[in-house]
Amino acid sequence: MARLNPDEVIISKIAADFPEGFRALFITYYKPLLRIAEKMIGVEFAEDIVQDTFLTIWNNKQSFDTILSLKSYLYTSIQNKCLNVIRTNQQFEKYKVEQSVEPGEEYILDEEVISQLYQTIDLLPEHYKEVMLKSMEGESIAKIALSMDTTEDAIKAYKRRAKQILKKELGDKAFILLFL
Repeated sequence: MARLNPDEVIISKIAADFPEGFRALFITYYKPLLRIAEKMIGVEFAEDIVQDTFLTIWNNKQSFDTILSLKSYLYTSIQNKCLNVIRTNQQFEKYKVEQSVEPGEEYILDEEVISQLYQTIDLLPEHYKEVMLKSMEGESIAKIALSMDTTEDAIKAYKRRAKQILKKELGDKAFILLFL
């Protein structure tokens, strides 16, 4: 019998209403999701967005086993919730990423483009996908190399090739790659 990856174990435990599945989800993804939310909307609302995402999962845990990619689901959920906050605050046209981008850099994220990006990442070869997702979580090249038991040069090559594939697949929406 094939072994389940950690995300599949989390999904099955949450869907089966086992509290340790939700605990594992929280421990694994809270900080990376919080960093993404902080980058998109700032510290003020980020924790509320992440907590709301976890609450939504808890309230809908019976249908949680239909999730194919946990990381994609979580990151898309966070980004969509952040975009809703931005829209509500009438800041959708332009907003500043305050903590991780150099001062003065601004960009617009389109919900459809982000969704398409994650769908395209899911189609990448496994090692490219892993590098891109970890990179998007804010992990350094060195940390990714260590976790994948390979060299930093190999990780850089994987990331470069993954971006080339994404650029080809995303076409005119490839501008989003500037932020990865």
